Amino acid sequence: MADLLMYGLLLLALAIGFALGRWHPRRKSAQYPKDYALNYYKGLSYLFNEQPDSAIDAFIGSLAVNSDTLETHLALGNMLRRRGEVTKAIKIHQNLLARPGLNVRQQHESQLELARDYIKAGLLDRAEALLLELVKLSSMYKLQALEHLIEIYQDENEWDNAIAMASQLERRAKQSDQGQGLEQMQAHFACEQALQDLESRHTTKARVHLQEALRFDPSSARASILFARLEFSLGRYREAIKHIHRIPAQDPEYLVEVLDTLIESYERLGESRTLDNYLQQLLREHPSNTLIIKIADRLRWSQDDYVAADFIAEQLKRTPSIRTLNRLVELHLPHSEGKAKENLELLKQLVDQVIAEKPSYCCNKCGFTGNSLHWLCPGCKSWGSIRPIRGVAGE
Repeated sequence: MADLLMYGLLLLALAIGFALGRWHPRRKSAQYPKDYALNYYKGLSYLFNEQPDSAIDAFIGSLAVNSDTLETHLALGNMLRRRGEVTKAIKIHQNLLARPGLNVRQQHESQLELARDYIKAGLLDRAEALLLELVKLSSMYKLQALEHLIEIYQDENEWDNAIAMASQLERRAKQSDQGQGLEQMQAHFACEQALQDLESRHTTKARVHLQEALRFDPSSARASILFARLEFSLGRYREAIKHIHRIPAQDPEYLVEVLDTLIESYERLGESRTLDNYLQQLLREHPSNTLIIKIADRLRWSQDDYVAADFIAEQLKRTPSIRTLNRLVELHLPHSEGKAKENLELLKQLVDQVIAEKPSYCCNKCGFTGNSLHWLCPGCKSWGSIRPIRGVAGE
């Protein structure tokens, strides 16, 4: 019944288009309206017999393609695409492009809609060919074509092409907020190139791409994180620390991603006191629960469990946190016995369960959550929108 209702609404729209096509002043033959009417009533018959596929075929034949009816064709095709009926949408838009009489703008609009159909259907090569032609020939639809090409190259991991298309788009929007977003996007593309280099053990190329990422977007915390990990893997601990030191000014929320690398780098340089001072500075300026736990672990190692527990208890008074509470329980367990130990063990089991059920990251655009950091949100396909969750259950 839902399909029948939808196609009933389409019937109304197409009837209007049919009337416009019938009475269009440029009609040259009296035979055409009769043919259109015949196909139109065939479509009506198919519709009432719940044969929507045949109905659409008949309606396509019944509705003349001209400047008056083009929008009706496009609206029908776009609605079908949104409903997931991509094959039907492709048929309608291909039919438009095959008809003579459209002006250049109308041809390009139909071509763009067909490319969108192909993207929806996963026919990316066909969509790419149509969009590249639009970039060359259509000033009106160039921006939209470039945006779709970026989407295609992103899905295909063709990062060089993605950067090239984003550069063209950036030149058209350099003074707008969109231009700034494009610079951040290009930085992510360059980071993806660096990841491919690292998988192939091409560290020199990876370094070049990370430098390129920072040229695109000097505030790219992701580039600094990857740079730090690269330098650490090569034993260049001083350089790794230098890149991590940039992150507080870039985006301090991502510091939690490199605390282990930071601590290990200082330790391998034999600079524990410098490390402790820097961690305390970070705690004052950019506090997080992960940072509190790392400092407590160092206090436990350098002094004892009681000093670490006192530190965590003091931090809990300022900022309640499930994760730091859990570490406090862990510190007290070895020094408890009898009923008190049983109660602490029960408390830890409950807190462990709460932590396991809570996501660690959330997209600030679509609300997608997970326990892994994705630089490209799987939900809304936005770059850099997923961040560590803060608060009692997070950082």
